[in-house]
Amino acid sequence: MATITSITNLVDCGLSATYGTGSVGCKAFFRNVSSAWLTKKGFKFDGTKTLNETYVQELQAEGKLIVLNGITAFTDNSEDMVTETYDDGTEQLIRKGKYKFLIEFVNGLYYQAALNSLNSQDVYDVSLIDSDNNILGTLAEDGSVKGFSAGMVQVSKYTFATGSAGSKQGLNVQLTEPDELDDLFSFLSGKSLAPYKPKNADGINEVVLTYSTAPADSATSLVVKAKIKQGGGAFTGALIGNFLYKVNSATVTPSVFSETSGTYTLTVTSLATNQVLTLSLYDVSGSKSVIELDNTLYKSNNLTATVI
Repeated sequence: MATITSITNLVDCGLSATYGTGSVGCKAFFRNVSSAWLTKKGFKFDGTKTLNETYVQELQAEGKLIVLNGITAFTDNSEDMVTETYDDGTEQLIRKGKYKFLIEFVNGLYYQAALNSLNSQDVYDVSLIDSDNNILGTLAEDGSVKGFSAGMVQVSKYTFATGSAGSKQGLNVQLTEPDELDDLFSFLSGKSLAPYKPKNADGINEVVLTYSTAPADSATSLVVKAKIKQGGGAFTGALIGNFLYKVNSATVTPSVFSETSGTYTLTVTSLATNQVLTLSLYDVSGSKSVIELDNTLYKSNNLTATVI
């Protein structure tokens, strides 16, 4: 790092860091955007990890990565560079225009609600994945790979279907640091990531838990229905290690657990009036609120009830 003395009054005239423009080597091309990954502001991908399904799902389960898959349209709405023109016609750059884009999906009403939940300012970083499985991001100060710094993330208005076009959902994203793309981009080649295909990564699926009957005094079983929020189909295949059950905030393990077509029965210690029960999907072994079944991720509501 340069000392204060060595950099005092040292001005960059714009030529000292000029990069090579020769044709030797392989060109890095980024093609049609197919998905976007949102990470928490400042999050850096672990350079010691292999970027594969296991690592990506681990980040999703930890709440560090949100996958937005199935982009059908990508519209560049970036602003032009801001310049000032003097009386003699000379122009001077005031600042670079900020990159902004609209990503669109055809994933239905539930997806509109999911995009709406992402509305924020300076909360996320954004990485882009193209149809060739290339990942485009930027470099952190320590050389780690991270997403582009996003300012505004805002859902677009829902586009209703017509006789000639389907409904659409959209998300507007503005990047706050143009140089993260113009100068400090990071490019992970899809061929280098093979056989993993990041464009196929899916988001987390929501499950809605409800009690078939309200928990009552002296009952020794809980009957819970589980449905996929999007479409309402039965959620099946979960095991006892996929649920977290608490009585008055204390974790309790049911003695018997069974499932039939998305209806789960838990045999528990006799309930008592005014006990507060909570139940949710949970990876008990990994201590995570997201579970994995058949390489698919799920999370649920936190089902709460007071015994009557």
